[in-house]
Amino acid sequence: MSLALLAASTRFRAGTLLFFLGSFLTAGFPDNATAHKELLTAEEKELLHKAEHIHIEALALSSHGPVDATGVTAAVAARLQRLGYRLAADGTQPHEIVVKVKCEELKTWEGTGRSGGDADLVGAASRLWKGPACQLSYRFGARWADWRHEVRTPFSNPQDAARQAGQADAGAYALAALTRQLQSDPFPFLLAADWGQSDRLISALDEPDAAAAQKQTVIGLLGQMIAVDAIPRLTTALKDPDPAVVQSAATALGTIGHEDGIPALLTLFKTGTPEQHRAAASGLGRLAPLHPNSGIVPAFIAALPGESIPNQIILVRALGKTTDRQVLGPLKALHRSVLKQARSDSSSELKELLATLGIALDGFDGVHTEE
Repeated sequence: MSLALLAASTRFRAGTLLFFLGSFLTAGFPDNATAHKELLTAEEKELLHKAEHIHIEALALSSHGPVDATGVTAAVAARLQRLGYRLAADGTQPHEIVVKVKCEELKTWEGTGRSGGDADLVGAASRLWKGPACQLSYRFGARWADWRHEVRTPFSNPQDAARQAGQADAGAYALAALTRQLQSDPFPFLLAADWGQSDRLISALDEPDAAAAQKQTVIGLLGQMIAVDAIPRLTTALKDPDPAVVQSAATALGTIGHEDGIPALLTLFKTGTPEQHRAAASGLGRLAPLHPNSGIVPAFIAALPGESIPNQIILVRALGKTTDRQVLGPLKALHRSVLKQARSDSSSELKELLATLGIALDGFDGVHTEE
């Protein structure tokens, strides 16, 4: 066999092997989006969306066995009632959802969930945590949901923590600490988001004593839900005195992707403080490729030369994702300028900007290679 034929045969066999391996891997490992959560029927989604009456089933366990769970029940009930839910005192009263809470002095590992991992979720169960923990789940209709949430104490060893606090009963000390954690944990917001109840989350932003951390959590959840109905409230949050809240609101508006979020972000981009300007740039950067005929691209082009390097990176990344060829001139001009500056400046920021410009320009047929 000639060398040419041998090489061709080898390439064919290698290609065939890679094809079958790819097919096997694709078939053997389902997409995370479908593996993470079982699909709900339209009726189940509607049930969750309208759910208002909740029954709580609480269990408290020390290392010596079950103890009174009244405090746990009261803490969970108070948090849910604050979001407007009504509590069914016992299982015989009408309710749409049963929230189950199991709090333990020492966590018992119960294995993985039924449909994929949840390590990416806020408060997801930790396989490594063996200390005090509360496991939250819920049932609706005739089925248990895939949603799980874990609340943990700041300490992992209840015996040592109780001894340092001068308490003799480590179990009581651990369960009391868990009850306090339940009073501030974001689980009610996570439940409302899982049930698609954006209206309750929006109302949580208007609580007079809502802390910045709570606002950030709620705003982030509204963005993940693609809650278009939250856009008016999120644009109001762009005026919040806390820069972190403003950043969360801008990111959420960008994540939602609706054009109604553009005007407020553009105004903030043009007139806001440096921190607000940067937050608006981040949100608009997500919206620019989705709405090519909006005013985002012209605003970014006009601002690009005078921006700081970190902001230029944000703007270039966004402009590179558009299909508007009017960005080519400004991007090429900035690329030439950065190349000259890079001869005497080897900072990591400048290198990142140069790499970002290269990626952006490569999206337009590699036109920056002439430089």
